[in-house]
Amino acid sequence: MSIVLYSLCCYLVGSFMTAAVVGKLSGVSLAAEHSGNLGARNAGRTLGKMAFVWTAAGDVLKGVAVVLAARALGLADTVAAVGLTCALLGHLYPVWWRFRGGKGVATLLGGLLALEPVLLLGALLVMALGYLVTKSLTLGFVGSVLVLAIVIVAFYPAYFILLLVLAGILWKHRTNIQQRWR
Repeated sequence: MSIVLYSLCCYLVGSFMTAAVVGKLSGVSLAAEHSGNLGARNAGRTLGKMAFVWTAAGDVLKGVAVVLAARALGLADTVAAVGLTCALLGHLYPVWWRFRGGKGVATLLGGLLALEPVLLLGALLVMALGYLVTKSLTLGFVGSVLVLAIVIVAFYPAYFILLLVLAGILWKHRTNIQQRWR
């Protein structure tokens, strides 16, 4: 399988919006509710805790699936990072939803779980510390993304491509970040 075909398949996996399915099963279009975001947070805000859990679980599985697919195909971890990047781009900007998707947190966490669990553990630790200091999950997550970017540059250059989607994830969170700084 060519890397281009693998990457395209990863984008398509990423563009499967779990929140849209969870919303449809509940008779609600989450794209028209609250933030209009097709992610776990909006699903939870609109439909409750179980909608959050199901949406987050589905989005985590997308990240895990693309990395495990690369490994099953015998592709290098660098290529798996490309696949995860494509899946995250699909989640952030799904073609089926006029490029309006989720914010990528759960898919990133799932991808890191499969790709490099140490990075996931570090990101979660920084996020928890950030939350303790700021009392804001958004700001804790922003801190973890920034530290994750630094760690990738310094110690995991094979995953450099992930910096693209880390920037995209921060961009998608810009409104939340602005609200927290006020």
